[in-house]
Amino acid sequence: MDRVTAFGLVAVFLLPAVVVAKGNAQNWGKPVRKKAEFYAASDVPQSHIALTKKWYEIAAKEWGNFGPLEFWIVGSDVEAAKQLDSLYCRIRKQKDPKLDEEGCRKRSHNFQRYAKEGNAGLNTQRNEHSEWSGFIVTMASKNPGPQEEDYKSVTLHEYFHVYQHAHIFSRQQAERESRTQKNPWWMEGGAEYMAQLLYSRQPNVSDNHLRDKMMHKLRSIEELEKGESIRDIPYGRRGHIAYDLGAWFVAYVIHKSSEEAFRIGFFKDLNELGFEDAFEKNLGASSRQRLQEFHEEFLRRSMQEKLDILP
Repeated sequence: MDRVTAFGLVAVFLLPAVVVAKGNAQNWGKPVRKKAEFYAASDVPQSHIALTKKWYEIAAKEWGNFGPLEFWIVGSDVEAAKQLDSLYCRIRKQKDPKLDEEGCRKRSHNFQRYAKEGNAGLNTQRNEHSEWSGFIVTMASKNPGPQEEDYKSVTLHEYFHVYQHAHIFSRQQAERESRTQKNPWWMEGGAEYMAQLLYSRQPNVSDNHLRDKMMHKLRSIEELEKGESIRDIPYGRRGHIAYDLGAWFVAYVIHKSSEEAFRIGFFKDLNELGFEDAFEKNLGASSRQRLQEFHEEFLRRSMQEKLDILP
């Protein structure tokens, strides 16, 4: 058994009987009643769990409650993270009996790494080889930590990824990638902009929050190479450029259409029509045309003209 915190309660956690919904494959992409499951390492305080749960619930209320969804919260103690890894792999094995439990324990980006490096991430499990489909969000205790304001918008960011991937039904990796665009400009840009937008609309958040965050992201313009498109920047050393300017691209696309066209229309059509046809139908032009306008016209505007498109 492993000592963890679950659903905000500290307890000696005996591995429960896990019921895998038989209709999981058919229900993919539909809002669900069941709330997310929360697990945390033994060094994670109750306040950290409660904070994460609060911002998940804000996101789910705004964008719909999609699942199955698990949150795994990691502290800074590597041994506690190792114990959480063990529990994680046992639960994975129960939910998907075909899983290689030993391989799970040896995965490179495990909870021990999160304890050392921090950050947050979503693992969407939906493929041809797994019986279980679902979302696994990992939240760490630094970069950002729960004492930082950014932790709240990062939780929203990760949940918007859940929303994005819930609207891609296929189990085929190539088909899923064709709808996510692989490089970070679209998925990360969308998650970042929608997270900052929703956070800016919460009570007691500064009226200037969205403008300040988006203004900061404009510094990445200086790192664009001549003639380079954000579409072509991969994850990695220069990936932050695609995150930052991708958020601005989504803001620009919404400005040219509407928030509803982006968040509702595009994602409603994405599964059936594919990325490009869903984009053109809902957002008024091809993605290539919008990207060309964005690079050749919008990014050359003054700072104030750029900020003027924000709500």
